[in-house]
Amino acid sequence: MGRLWTLAVGTGIGLWMLFWAEAAWAKIEKSVHSGTVGASYVGSATCATCHKEIYEVFMKSGHPWKITRVVGGKPPERPFTQIPSPPEGYTWSDVSYVIGGYGWKARFLDNKGYIITGADEKAKTQWNFANPVVGKEAAWVPYNPGKKEMKYDCGPCHTTGYKPTGNQDNLPGIVGTWAEPGIQCEACHGPGSLHAANPYGIKAEVVRDSELCGKCHRRGQVEMVDAKGGFIEHHEQYEELFQSKHVILKCSICHDPHAGVKQLREAKKPTTRTQCTNCHFEKAKHQSDVHKAAEVACIDCHMPRIVKTAWGDAKRFTGDIRTHMMGIDPDQVGQFTEDGKYALSQIGLNFACRHCHVEGGRALPKTDDELKARAKGYHDRK
Repeated sequence: MGRLWTLAVGTGIGLWMLFWAEAAWAKIEKSVHSGTVGASYVGSATCATCHKEIYEVFMKSGHPWKITRVVGGKPPERPFTQIPSPPEGYTWSDVSYVIGGYGWKARFLDNKGYIITGADEKAKTQWNFANPVVGKEAAWVPYNPGKKEMKYDCGPCHTTGYKPTGNQDNLPGIVGTWAEPGIQCEACHGPGSLHAANPYGIKAEVVRDSELCGKCHRRGQVEMVDAKGGFIEHHEQYEELFQSKHVILKCSICHDPHAGVKQLREAKKPTTRTQCTNCHFEKAKHQSDVHKAAEVACIDCHMPRIVKTAWGDAKRFTGDIRTHMMGIDPDQVGQFTEDGKYALSQIGLNFACRHCHVEGGRALPKTDDELKARAKGYHDRK
């Protein structure tokens, strides 16, 4: 009887998860097609005529600036950063587009649309902004140095209205074409010409399921989190969420899709719509008095900077983006598979603890055994 009950429960849970996944995808398909069939792209500026306040907030987030056109030989203006110059040997008139540049790093396309990598293996063509958390000043660093005619094929996630055929602006180095550079309004809401012509009759709704964000906030198969050089590679938030029960959450429960974390931090506003303690209030009651006095936040341990997009210090277990894997395994010290190609599904104590408890860190260094002893039952009622 016990085995039959276990089988029945297991089968029921499995069917529920399958139903949930199919229902989520059905909603996304509906959101993509409802009101957008036969529509064309009109551009974010058109959206702004009616949605001015949302547009002004959105334009300070990172999405619209994923790739920007260089016009008239002048660098694109961004909300919070300035790039001092293009790579050595180039002027702004030699650059067609800037990739990124909003907060962490910038790369550049030449006048033929190829990514600028430099003449030889000593070239430094990627601009990294200063990052005091990692202890790095702004500097030029190598990016595939010396590689010839490196094509830009990131359009599916860096642009709006992407098509894989042709070459944007007839530049041979760019794979595909797009309606607008950057992730603009219609990247999520779909082409808006029908809605713009009949705003009350045709809605431009979007279903805010995590899978929609996960179309771009992933690197490969969601079952595995890709790693390289002692860090998780960037834009893998959905893969990270997929490793735990948090996968059932919608990204928009914590994040305002129109406002980025950086802009909220710049405005000295809360960077999320909800706090960890909204759900995990019981755990928050039971933690170290020392950590409370040091104002250690939930995310310092449960969302450490395991991800690297520009700067990272592997010896101090500190990258430049917080992970979205949140569960800590108190018996696990390391973070990656033996070959270093994938992250383990739980956070190990190296990153959970040793970005502070390391030589030269905020706290005294601890042995593996000391960290394990402290981590086990950490949030238990005392």
